[in-house]
Amino acid sequence: MTNAKHIGKDGEKAFDQFNRNENGTITDNLIIKGNNLLALHTLKEEFAGKVKLIYIDPPYNMGGLGDTFSYNNNFKRSTWLTFMKNRLEIAKKLLREDGVLIVAIDENEQPHLGVMLKELFKDYEIHCITIVHNPRGIQGTNFSYTHEYAFFVVPEGKKLIGNRVIDESEIEFSNLRNWGGESLRTDAKNCFYPIIVNPKNSEIVDFGEVCDDDFHPCKREIKIDDMVTQRK
Repeated sequence: MTNAKHIGKDGEKAFDQFNRNENGTITDNLIIKGNNLLALHTLKEEFAGKVKLIYIDPPYNMGGLGDTFSYNNNFKRSTWLTFMKNRLEIAKKLLREDGVLIVAIDENEQPHLGVMLKELFKDYEIHCITIVHNPRGIQGTNFSYTHEYAFFVVPEGKKLIGNRVIDESEIEFSNLRNWGGESLRTDAKNCFYPIIVNPKNSEIVDFGEVCDDDFHPCKREIKIDDMVTQRK
């Protein structure tokens, strides 16, 4: 690696050496700019078998220009699979025994990537999780896609994905929210108003006026005296 800089709370200063723990492992947060395959191999000497989590967001290979990123998003499938295989193989060497790999992808290469992961990570559980990220959908020729995927590659038999405790109030009041394709505040300004709830028994006691356009609550619930306001 060349042209290294050290940036701390006091700003940028000349780089002299890495900070290391008692085992000699680098403890600095690193941002590496360059070819990711070369960067991964550069990290191998220091971090092989030490990484807890690797998240990869590769080119989706959609056959078009994609976004403004200047990477190739129009591989032939065989070339794309080779591109991914090279990076997944080194990623596996970086992972700890209990390390987890996550790979984002869309429907275009999702089935092919799944087969490759099963071949490369034989002693791992491969979970393909659907993630709804665009409720309005991205219009295709015949279907409007609302989701993408994330492959979670977890060592077999290990419980490594944390449990999320869902607040009961999230379930109780979620049906009052508009979750549809036109659910943004800008789409239906007259539907952005407070629901006033008694926190002692969770009963709805009143509804407020439509909020001004320049009112942007910093959280979902706002306490007013002994009542809680839920934003719809």
